[in-house]
Amino acid sequence: MLKFSGSNWFAKPHSRKKTNGAKPQQASVSFADPEVPEVPPRTHRRKGRSSPAATSPLDQRHQVQFQQQVSWDSESSTVTESLGGDSLFSRQSSFRQSVASSASRRPPQPLSRRARKIMADTEKEEAVNLQVEFEWVLHEEVHSVLKQLHAILVECAHRFPVPLYGNEGKKQDKFILTAAPEQLKCVVTLTGDSITHADINFKVQRQQQQTQRTTITQDYPWKIQQVQDAANHLQQAINHIDNVDGSYHFKTSDEVLHILGNILGALQRGRTSLVVPRKKPIDELMKSRNMKALSPNLPEDLAISFYIQSHKLIFVAYQLTNFQGTMKFDSCQAECSVPWLNEVLVLFTVALQLCQQLKDKISVFSQYKDFTVGSRSASALSY
Repeated sequence: MLKFSGSNWFAKPHSRKKTNGAKPQQASVSFADPEVPEVPPRTHRRKGRSSPAATSPLDQRHQVQFQQQVSWDSESSTVTESLGGDSLFSRQSSFRQSVASSASRRPPQPLSRRARKIMADTEKEEAVNLQVEFEWVLHEEVHSVLKQLHAILVECAHRFPVPLYGNEGKKQDKFILTAAPEQLKCVVTLTGDSITHADINFKVQRQQQQTQRTTITQDYPWKIQQVQDAANHLQQAINHIDNVDGSYHFKTSDEVLHILGNILGALQRGRTSLVVPRKKPIDELMKSRNMKALSPNLPEDLAISFYIQSHKLIFVAYQLTNFQGTMKFDSCQAECSVPWLNEVLVLFTVALQLCQQLKDKISVFSQYKDFTVGSRSASALSY
């Protein structure tokens, strides 16, 4: 229902005084309704130009009041009216909050029978797939890897300068080892695992002008035990592979792990023999058979040593001194690279990596203690 806005309705109309030929302005009448906001007046268009109609202060006040009272919510498409500073209750938002709070208090529901059946079928299928893969590894991949290992180790054996797995071992190399400035010089002939000839010259520390000379002859060669030890361990690794029949069907992972453990152990010992030499104490070195084979023999306070470390042949000269009752020694060394040692170490490393990879794969299956060929039930897969 529309109501008149106050006593201004019957007030004296605006002055009708004529202006210069212009039409008198008409008084704008506004209707104030507390419930229905007033629509702003339309703009009047004149011929040739357009200009907005005059708006009274009362209309402007109602427009501001309309913008403050009505607001549209873009998310919930609901109208919230502000009356006296108190906002109306939003039913939609309160409904969402009540649903969320009730859902948070709701206890977790157990899986349905169908969901449990799907999970059980999935686990059973995974168990069967693992069993099939395990059988393939035992019957196919193990023999394939052992065959590759055998080829690598035989190639490594042919690099050794000693009789090993069909290798005649008649390889002979000559090396020159020097230490500046003319402190030490040694010309060595290495045949197999022994130094068959060597001309050794080195200066004594206490008398720099004195040069000590000695030789190694073919009648009394200097044996380097590291080479023979590495060859023996390599032969053991090859024998472990040869003992496995190519048509044998492994039944458990323990069988494979036992064989791979033996091969790995032999390869690691063989490689360690070359990389980490066993250095003898000075007393044991001076009393060794090799020292007694020198011609001429060295004085009691001098000693020499030949050994292999990684791919190098190293020569060391020792000089003992007695300082206030304490025995000390000074040393001077020279080294040279041996080509066949480098090749042997590379093949050792490749074989170790290949064997270790297969062992790691089998170790994954070894976690299933009841994992045997032919048992395709899910109960056999106890992780």
